[in-house]
Amino acid sequence: MIGIIVAMAKERDAIQKLLNDVKEVSYGHQNYYLGNISGKDVVLSESGVGKVAAAITTTRLIEHFGCDKIINIGTAGGLKEYENVLDIVVVDKSTYHDWDNETVNGEPRSYETQNGYVFDSDKTLVEKAKETVEQFGAQTFVGHIVSGDTFVQQDAVVSMIQKNFPEAVACDMESASVGHACSLYDVPFVIIRSLSDIVIKEGNELDYEQYVYLAADRAARFTESFLKKI
Repeated sequence: MIGIIVAMAKERDAIQKLLNDVKEVSYGHQNYYLGNISGKDVVLSESGVGKVAAAITTTRLIEHFGCDKIINIGTAGGLKEYENVLDIVVVDKSTYHDWDNETVNGEPRSYETQNGYVFDSDKTLVEKAKETVEQFGAQTFVGHIVSGDTFVQQDAVVSMIQKNFPEAVACDMESASVGHACSLYDVPFVIIRSLSDIVIKEGNELDYEQYVYLAADRAARFTESFLKKI
């Protein structure tokens, strides 16, 4: 069984349209949609936005529904000038940008120093996801992401991320939590993000409102093809 996690209703709606033989199950004040996509048995869940919501949903998919792979689909904000709205990021490594242990151990935030809080996606799933996305002709990046409980817009937050996580190509509010939970259960996972905005470019809010629905639909189409490969 493959678990598919999205954060928001617009993302769930896009993937739910792909489900066949759907059975809706309510568990822990959440609705889960069991069915199949591209011949694979899946459980689709809308986690809600944020780190805790994503971690709880991932844990439930593994423990209650017995999922042995997790796919996290959705949108993110780009962090590089060369990126464009609707580009795709296949995440190979994730961590939290708002987890700060510097006052305790003196180590600044980075992918190298956040021991136990940096999570590697499954290499085989990453490669298959990259192959799938490239078949659609989309500009694709395999790279690092940072997650935190804020919609990144403030100059101070952007500057902090750029300083401490220069390798990061995108930011969101869920990826690291999905990776965290999967890593603790030794469950392979992959995260695919369609860029709904580029946070370092002007017009950020307009870009998000205009393109987030397109980004969700595009990610769903990639998911359908990706499932045929795993």
